[in-house]
Amino acid sequence: MNHSDTINVMQMSPTELIDESNARFYERFPFPWRPAKFEFLLDPDFVTVMFNQNLGYWERRSLPEKPAIWVAGCGTNQALITALAFPKATVLGSDLSSESLELCATTAKGFGVQNLELRNESINRVSYSEQFDYIICTGVIHHNADPGATLNKLVAALKRNGILELMVYNRYERLPTTAFQQAIKLLSGKDSAPDLNHDISRARNIIAELKLTNFTVLTKDTIDQYPECLLADILIQPNENTFTLDSFEELAIASGLEVLHPAADLFDSFTTDPLWNLSFANADLQRDYHALPDIKRWRVTNHLLYQRSPQLWFYFQRRDSSRPRRSEQAICAEFLQQKFVRTGTSQRSYLRNEDGSYRLSTKPLAYPVSAPRGDALAIYQAVGQGSMGEIITHLEQPTTFEHVNKMRLQLTTTAHPYLRAVRTTNGSQDFPNEAFKRAREESNLKKLKTIKPKPLNLF
Repeated sequence: MNHSDTINVMQMSPTELIDESNARFYERFPFPWRPAKFEFLLDPDFVTVMFNQNLGYWERRSLPEKPAIWVAGCGTNQALITALAFPKATVLGSDLSSESLELCATTAKGFGVQNLELRNESINRVSYSEQFDYIICTGVIHHNADPGATLNKLVAALKRNGILELMVYNRYERLPTTAFQQAIKLLSGKDSAPDLNHDISRARNIIAELKLTNFTVLTKDTIDQYPECLLADILIQPNENTFTLDSFEELAIASGLEVLHPAADLFDSFTTDPLWNLSFANADLQRDYHALPDIKRWRVTNHLLYQRSPQLWFYFQRRDSSRPRRSEQAICAEFLQQKFVRTGTSQRSYLRNEDGSYRLSTKPLAYPVSAPRGDALAIYQAVGQGSMGEIITHLEQPTTFEHVNKMRLQLTTTAHPYLRAVRTTNGSQDFPNEAFKRAREESNLKKLKTIKPKPLNLF
């Protein structure tokens, strides 16, 4: 059994009992709640292109045009969201909760989605072997007694050159919830087969009685504003492991994986800063921090930011992949030499009615729906006038790794999908840190004084 930092599960229980416990929980509290809208893009390749750019691939090399995708532990809507985002893919959604799958299937049928299959099954019991190009498993394996054994099933199902997107709970972020869940267990006086209706009622009563410092936004006056399934996941989840990035990496290594990069997750699309990379005014501190390999740098971030650190949501690949892992320094070296064009497509939405059904929006919207900000906006406006390194130099923006990486993440990723590469200059060559410095020095020699940023109008 692999190590996790905090364990809140029915200890020593067989996998079958944990599966049954989780199935009961998510039958009673299908998760997540039904969204106000489902969105999809009219360009069927848009998300695939941006996904590859998340990992620093300016050509389609990490994910094929028509991938086989498994959403393992899909809940009520993640498999459907994935099928809409990748219309050329074949998408399989698996979950223990038949209620969650029924909700997903009903919605998908109403949308006429044809590339989605749903199966009521446990990840712990599947026998898939090198079947998927892309596996998404977020918020799932930490609900098992042995997350490592569950992860092994995912790795077995992943093709040699496939990508695994995996999220587990951040120990520092979940400390308040773990403490509350343990109190509920102690009050119930038993370690198995919890009375979920009684437990959620008791949790509400505790919130109403006590002013808890670990839930500053959750009070007797606000508790009814949150979906019941969210309250249950926070307050009475019976099976939960949490991790630091150290123990998350340990878990991955034990399963034959290597960490690639933080994922462009569903919740960071409105942020502007890549939170895994810190900035320090002290030059020596900044130098030492950026001298660390990626994973050690991110581990420092996880510990220093504590409860404010990002979710442990990362891309992985098998260690025997034929595609070598590239550092952020190497990716930024290619980014500086790359030429880009502005992206643009249209977005349609299925909007939820009062009765819970959905209707298609009357007209498409321009996508992306908002503009980049700050230095990223200036670069966006100047695109088309040279390589990225030439543009950044002309705009007199810093050519440090810190700034270049921030611009890459704020302009060319799924969360910030503003620019699309038009070519790569060095194929699949892996750039060492020295190449990043050389590319930066070469770009500094070119001053494109004739570039004049143009006003931005996305609509």
